[in-house]
Amino acid sequence: MRPAAAARLWVLGLASVLAAAGGCEPTAPRTALTRQELIAQHNANAREIPRLWARARIALTLTDSQGRTVSWGSTSAMAGPNGLLLYARGPKALGPHDFVLIGRAAGATELFRLGNSAKEGAYYLWYGLGERRGAMWGRDELAGAPGVDMPIDPMQILSVLNITALPDNFTTLPAVVMTLSDQPRAYVLTTIDRQPVSGEILCRKEIYCTWDDRQPPRPYRVNLFDAAGRCVMTAELKDYKPIHAAASAGPAPQMPTDVEITWPEKRSRIHLVLSDMTTDDTWDREQTLFRSHLPAGLPPDQVTQVDKNLRGGGEE
Repeated sequence: MRPAAAARLWVLGLASVLAAAGGCEPTAPRTALTRQELIAQHNANAREIPRLWARARIALTLTDSQGRTVSWGSTSAMAGPNGLLLYARGPKALGPHDFVLIGRAAGATELFRLGNSAKEGAYYLWYGLGERRGAMWGRDELAGAPGVDMPIDPMQILSVLNITALPDNFTTLPAVVMTLSDQPRAYVLTTIDRQPVSGEILCRKEIYCTWDDRQPPRPYRVNLFDAAGRCVMTAELKDYKPIHAAASAGPAPQMPTDVEITWPEKRSRIHLVLSDMTTDDTWDREQTLFRSHLPAGLPPDQVTQVDKNLRGGGEE
């Protein structure tokens, strides 16, 4: 046999071995869920999470409006938890909800809080990291309105944790549409809604869910968009684990425990690694309040209402 022919046979034989060993591209899924089925599965999981308490390892990079960047924390396996995540579902399935992520130094001193208080109708961020201090807040009904800006938006963080419901009425806004993507292979859920103040109907969020016969269809990537259609935030969701839910009669609800959220244009980032998640009623909703948890000594001129100049955004 000629050397060239022998080489071709060797290559073909190697390709057959690799294919048998799983070296080829996975076969396309044989089945696909409908939009109704996928959202029903997502919402069934969310219903089992009326409350959440979780320890967190947090790594934070924050760039303020003056371009100054500060970094804090670590998600290394060698580092202990340096934060706490609290969530309690509001009276309406689609929110607003009570939520707060708290960053703590040794000795339990709070260094930052970002969250939402349904009672106050306010979402907020405050921080005291070294010499960098500040506080920002906005009204829930104006979240996402044109001109409203925070270096890290807490409403966006809550929306990517896979613990809140998606709209399941397909005849009104907000609504979810679905496409099937081959590259990457995924269910893609796109949320459309009216922007506050402008009233424009916009694409707000894009959720990529696993589309594979061998795995459950869970979100693994979330993109958020601005009014111009630019992607302003990306979240990568990994390592789903069960939440302890003593009151649940069915399978334990699941959530991602490795969440990396990036705001590229704002040069800000949060990486969360969660543990000890439970739905047990072990904390008070007052923990999510904004004004009563501001750090002592923070001057009033360092507390900024981000939507103050918008219609309906006056100070209360």
